[in-house]
Amino acid sequence: MSDAQSQGQERGQVGQEGSGQAKPTFWRSALNVGGKLYSGSTVLFWPITDLATRFFVALYFFRSGSTKVGNWDAALLLATEEYPVSWMTPEIAAASGLAIELIAPLLLFVGLLVRPAAAALAALTIISQLVYIPTTTNLMLIAALIWYAFCGPSALSIDRVWTSGTKVKGSLFMSWAVRFGALLRKHSAAILLMVMRVWLGLALLALARVFEPSVMLATWLPSNAFAGLPAWLAIGCAILLFVGAAATLVSYVLTFVIGYFMIASAHPDVTFYPILLLAIYESRGAGLFSIDMAVERWMKSRGTLQEVGQDEEDIAVTMLIWAGSFWVYCDRIMARWLSSKPKK
Repeated sequence: MSDAQSQGQERGQVGQEGSGQAKPTFWRSALNVGGKLYSGSTVLFWPITDLATRFFVALYFFRSGSTKVGNWDAALLLATEEYPVSWMTPEIAAASGLAIELIAPLLLFVGLLVRPAAAALAALTIISQLVYIPTTTNLMLIAALIWYAFCGPSALSIDRVWTSGTKVKGSLFMSWAVRFGALLRKHSAAILLMVMRVWLGLALLALARVFEPSVMLATWLPSNAFAGLPAWLAIGCAILLFVGAAATLVSYVLTFVIGYFMIASAHPDVTFYPILLLAIYESRGAGLFSIDMAVERWMKSRGTLQEVGQDEEDIAVTMLIWAGSFWVYCDRIMARWLSSKPKK
């Protein structure tokens, strides 16, 4: 056998081995494509979901503050008799609450100083839950505001655009604050998500009457948010929440049920705000000590799922800029076309 023939056979064997190794199975290909599609969609839609969540939470408080501006006597009466603060006079308490409800929502929506704004609104809502009428809406708003107080906003915010663009080189204090915020977001998000799903799971078990919570515990469980949910479905979703599995499926199921009861007006206790909290849970994942996180790490170790970083989050901002530019372009084309038409 000649050298050329032996080299050709070796190349053929190498090609066969390489093709055998490179050829993935059907399920591996499906897992690869599905993982990348899900990761990509989560990255793209999270900034938009975050902006919508901040808008509706801010709208709730701003409307409350606007109502009090139009009726200062009622606001003063509430601060005096309904939820008095022992270390403040009624006038100062009413004015402080009014300032928080008018200024903090605007900061929350535009994404400026989101953490202190969310912390102030959360403190105000916790006081209302403690000394005034406890409601499920308050609980959902508190949970969402605590998330923003620790994790901050997404890429569609002044905070993130400013800190990522300037790197805050001029001020040592601001540089430290930005680094602390990034560190807090990195290490607290998974813990908050774990606490969130356990909290929701306990509420679902209480709704299904698996256990009878005490009066104090029932005050802080949002069981009424899922009123009307069948017991078997509540228990199933609670189990998935406890183990941290199928966060997307659980969020969609509970959102569909809440939306159905809202449209049908079957239960007056069911409101829109649990959907906002479920949107955070669906977008950010099940958190620490969850099956979803274990599966995600396994997929990343095999190269199936791509890492989610700040640069990829900025894709959403770029897409919105493109969409806005396209809208302006279409508007100009339409204006030129209308101006070119002869007037009757």
